[in-house]
Amino acid sequence: MEPASEAALKGPPSRGWKTWTFKKKLIIIGGIIGSGNYTSAKWQPAVGTSWQIELLYPLNDTSVDVDVYDIDLFNNNKSVINDLQKAGRKVICYFSAGSYENWRPDKDKFNSDDLGKNLDGWPGEKWINISSPRIRKIMLTRLDLAQNKSCDGVDPDNVDGYDNDNGLDLTEADSISYMNWMANEAHARNMSIGLKNAGSIISSVIKNMQWSVNEQCSQYDECDTYAAFTEAGKPVFHIEYPKGDDTNNDLSVTSSQKSKACNFTDSGNFSTVIKNMDLDNWIEMC
Repeated sequence: MEPASEAALKGPPSRGWKTWTFKKKLIIIGGIIGSGNYTSAKWQPAVGTSWQIELLYPLNDTSVDVDVYDIDLFNNNKSVINDLQKAGRKVICYFSAGSYENWRPDKDKFNSDDLGKNLDGWPGEKWINISSPRIRKIMLTRLDLAQNKSCDGVDPDNVDGYDNDNGLDLTEADSISYMNWMANEAHARNMSIGLKNAGSIISSVIKNMQWSVNEQCSQYDECDTYAAFTEAGKPVFHIEYPKGDDTNNDLSVTSSQKSKACNFTDSGNFSTVIKNMDLDNWIEMC
C-alpha cells in the first residue's frame, strides 16, 4: 500500500478532542468474566509502561523519552513509525472505529444507511452501525493500513456508542461483539489492541485486550473500574485534561490540578499523562 496521501495527512479540524457528557461511575462486579473467542497478541506491554499521545497533526516532536507513542493512523507516514521503532519505541496507531469523520480519506466508503446521529459537539462526525458488514469491511481496510505502516498496535476510538445518543440503538452487546472481532483481526495481523474508555464492557473483552486507553477517570471518579486492567497485568494508558475543554497551550498546570489528576486509588499503577484537550504534543507527566 502506498504511503498516506496528502488528503490522509490532513488531520481533524482544529478543535478540542473527545470529551464525553454521558459520564457515570461504572462498577464491575464479580471479577473478570469474558465471552467470545480469544486470540493472543505478539506484544503485551507491562503495567506502568510510559507513553505519549499526539493526535492533532502529523508527529513533529519525538523528543519525549517514553516507551510508547500513540499517533494518528492517517496523519503519519510509515517512515515516522519506522523511525520511532528504530529508536526503541513501540507505536500505537489511532483511528475512530465507532464514528464517521468527514475529513478522512476513506470517507466516501461509508454508506448513509450505516450512519447515525451527529456526535454532540463534534462537527463532521456521526455514530456508525458497528454491526454492519460494510462498516466492518472499512475497518478491516484500516487494520490492513496499520499493518502496512508497521504499527505495533491500534487504538480504536468511539466504541462506547451505546452510552451516547447514537440514533442506531447500539447496545453494549454490539460493542462487545465488535471489539472481540476487531481484536481477533488485529492479532491476525500481528498487532496488539486496546479498549478505549467503554468501562462497562471491560469484563467481556479484557481477555482480548492488551491495554486500556482511558480519558478522565480521575476527574469522573471511575479509575477503580479501569484498575481491572492493571490487576490483569495490563497497562492503563490514562489521560487527564486539567485545563478544561477550551484551553490548549504550553503552560504548566497548577500544583493542585496536577495533584488531582495524578493522585487517585491505584494511581501508582496507571500510566498517567496530562494533556491539552486537542491532544497536540504538549505533555506533563505525573
